[in-house]
Amino acid sequence: MSNFPWELRIVHEGNAGLILERSGRRFRFDPVGAVESDDVVILTGADPGAAAVVRLRGARDVVRPIEHGEVSTSIDGVLIEGVPYAPPIDDSAVVRLGAAARKIGGTARKLVRRRETIPAMIWQLTFEDGSRLVHLGRSIHGQTDAGWAADVVTRFGQPKWLLVGAPYGQDQSVFERTPAMEAEHVLVMDLEGDLRRMNGRPTALITPLVDRLEAKGVPVMVFVPQSSVRFE
Repeated sequence: MSNFPWELRIVHEGNAGLILERSGRRFRFDPVGAVESDDVVILTGADPGAAAVVRLRGARDVVRPIEHGEVSTSIDGVLIEGVPYAPPIDDSAVVRLGAAARKIGGTARKLVRRRETIPAMIWQLTFEDGSRLVHLGRSIHGQTDAGWAADVVTRFGQPKWLLVGAPYGQDQSVFERTPAMEAEHVLVMDLEGDLRRMNGRPTALITPLVDRLEAKGVPVMVFVPQSSVRFE
C-alpha cells in the first residue's frame, strides 16, 4: 500500500474489529472480515471469535496475547508491545463467548472455549517515524487497578492516537482516567455493542461520554461500528 494518501486511516468494521490503513502493511485488531495474507493481525481478547480459524485463514503474521506475561515483537519496523489487563467483571464475557460460539462451529468453537483463559491485552504500536498508537481495549472500568493504570500512563502516555473502549456501564471510569493519557487524538470506541445486541443484552450510546470528555478539553471523537476516520 505504497503512496498512501493519509498518515493513518482507521476503520471500525463491527464487533471489536479495527483496520489500520497506512503506508505499508495494514494492521488488523480482532478482524471480523476476511484477512489478506499481507495483513498484520493483533488479537486483543475483546472478541474471542476473532481467534477463530475461519477469520484468520490466510494471515501470515498473527500477534496473540500470552498467558501471564507481556508481549514485545517487531514486524516490518513497527514495534508491537502488549500488556495484559483484567476486563470488567460483568456479563460481557458470557455475551462475547455466546455470540462467537453461535456464529462458528467445530474447530473454531474449541478455539473460543480455549480463548477464555487467554488474558485481554492493551497494545502499543510504535511506527517507524516514532509516532505511537495505544489501544486500551476494555481495560478502563470500575475495577481497574490503580497501580496498573498509573504504570500504563507512565509507559504509554502521550501517544499520538489513543483508542479506548467504553465497556457497558463504565462511562465514569473512562471519563476519569482517559485525560491522564494526554493523547493527541482520542477515539472512544464501541467494542461490545454489536455482540451484546446479538444476545439481547442492553447497550448504551457512547456519545454522552464523548461530549463530557470534549467539555473537559480532551481532543476526542466518537468511533462506532461501520465508521472510519482519517488523519492527514
